[in-house]
Parts: sequence; structure tokens; C-alpha cells
Amino acid sequence: MGKKVSVLVVDDSDICRQLIREALSRDPDLEVVGTCANGKEALEAARELRPQVITMDVEMPVMDGLTAVEHIMAEVPTPILMLTADPRQQAPELTCRALELGALALQIKPAIDAGPEAWNLSREVKLLSSVRVIRHIHNSKRRPPLPGTGGTTPAPAVGMPYGVLAVASSTGGPQVLFRMLSELPADFPTPIVVAQHINAAFSESLAGWLANSSKLKVRLAQDGEQLLPGNVLIAPPGQHMVIPFRGRVALRPGVERDGHMPSGTVLLESAAKAYGRRTLGLILTGMGEDGADGMLAIRHAGGLTLAQNEESCVVFGMPGAAVARKAVDHLVHSDDIAGALVRLARGETLASGR
Repeated sequence: MGKKVSVLVVDDSDICRQLIREALSRDPDLEVVGTCANGKEALEAARELRPQVITMDVEMPVMDGLTAVEHIMAEVPTPILMLTADPRQQAPELTCRALELGALALQIKPAIDAGPEAWNLSREVKLLSSVRVIRHIHNSKRRPPLPGTGGTTPAPAVGMPYGVLAVASSTGGPQVLFRMLSELPADFPTPIVVAQHINAAFSESLAGWLANSSKLKVRLAQDGEQLLPGNVLIAPPGQHMVIPFRGRVALRPGVERDGHMPSGTVLLESAAKAYGRRTLGLILTGMGEDGADGMLAIRHAGGLTLAQNEESCVVFGMPGAAVARKAVDHLVHSDDIAGALVRLARGETLASGR
């Protein structure tokens, strides 16, 4: 058996720390190497212990979880799983702010009296332990974006070469979507549909967080909703979002595809079928292979496909799988995605990026 995954548990509640420790210790592949009662202790322990994964509470005294994430990701980058109360009781930006600062995943805390068996953390922790995290220095200088962002007006919708932008995204993707949508102009002419893998309880918070940062109208999709310029529809949890015909989305029950529902591949394949060569596909950072077959369907239909490049990915799994299938026309750094999309909206071409 291989070396155990080392985990640091951070929570100001003695009971929660004990429950999380017990839950994780039940898995023979995991080892809790330390516990902390606040973010300041967590930062010191992360420096000393160098755990492979950290579980982090949000609200704590001395130093809260968000501040701790910011410091840890700047100094000793570590995969972090944020544990929080029900996001419907909080402002959307409170929990999703953790993603912006570099946390990889969000999970709701069960009730204290539920017992350690309710803390189903082992699978998520083991998945995150394999992620190559990158250093996050908040408010640091970013790469200059490609020309065309920051309010530049793209071409009008009439004669626009792409009828829909279909996006598949997973681990690390919310941060990329946040920047991309914050930089696209309000009159970006191509409707956008997104399949983002995230804990179901946080889907509304994610949509609200992205909407607050964007000039576009961002929301969870409803069955039968129109695809309109300046609108971003995010697939809700527990069902697939598809484009049955041009101009509308539909929500369908079903089974998981590539381990996910909503599935990026299901969305992208339906976009390719409805829009053909007027489909623009984008696959962002994430574990696994979801979206890769959908990107291939878009290429076969004559559309254009973009993938986040390995340098800027938290996990190159999904984009890498699409590249392996020869389904990617252009690889783009996450900082340059909005600029590339605006160029394409104008009818311009991109330099070869494969």
C-alpha cells in the first residue's frame, strides 16, 4: 500500500475537529497529521507540516478561513477543501470568495449530532491530494490580457460567426470563469452556456458570485429558457443541460456521463448538433475527461474549440484529454481567454495555439 495522504484539519469547534478527524481516520489511505482551531494556527502548521490537503472552516476567531486560504496559497500552496454552513444562509460571495483565493472545493458541514459517518470527506480529500496547486498571490500583477477586453465593443450579433459558446469546467474552473466573465463586455454577442462541476449546494452561490462580477446576465438555467446575447446560463445540479435546437436550452434528467451530471460532454455535443460550424467550444481546468468527447463533436461539426493551456490549469486532466483526442484548435492561457473570445466575436482569427 502506498504512503498515506496527510491531512490538516482546521475548525474552531472542538467537536467538529474531532468528528472530521474520526471520519478521515476511518480511511486507511488518509492520515490526519494535525488539527488547528483558527487560521493563524493553520498557516503555521501548513508551513511546518506541509500537509497534502487541508480542510478549512470559514468562520473562525483570530484569523478566519478566507484570510488563511489567502496566506497559505501565497506561501505554501496546498489543496484546500472549504467546509462551511449552508450557503443559502450567507452572501454568495462569502463562500465563493474562497474559490477566488485558491481553495479547490466547497462542502457543507453536516449537523453536529449527525456523527462522523455524515462527514463524507474521504473521497474528496483523496481526489484533491493529486492536484498540482499553483501559487496565488492576491492582487499581484497578472499577465496583460490580449487586446479586446476591458469594455471593447465586439461585432454586432448580426453576421456573428458563432451562435453559442459552450463551456465545460471543473476543479479550478470557477476562478477562470470569474475572470473571463468579469472581462467580457456587456454587449458580447454570443450566448454562453456552462457546465461547471461543483457541489450541488453551492450552485446558486456560484451563479450569484459570477453575476456580481460580470456585466453579462449570469444565472442558473431554467428548462426552455432562450439563448440570448449578453446572457450566461449555468447548468443547475442534478440534471443535464442541452440545446435541443437553436435558441433554447432544455434540462433533462438522466444518468451521469463521464461521472458527472450535469455533464460538459452532453452539453457540448448538443451544441454541436444544434449549431454545427457556428459552435464555439471551451474546456477549462478539471480532473477526468468530461467535455473531451464534446469538444471532438464540435470539431467534427466544423466549429471552433479552445482549451485552457497546461501552464494556467490547476488540473490539466479535462483539457489534456481533449488535446489527446485531437479535439482542440487553440490552447489559451486563462488570463487571455476573454480577449480571445472578443476577437472571435469580431470575426477575427486566432494565431495557432496547438
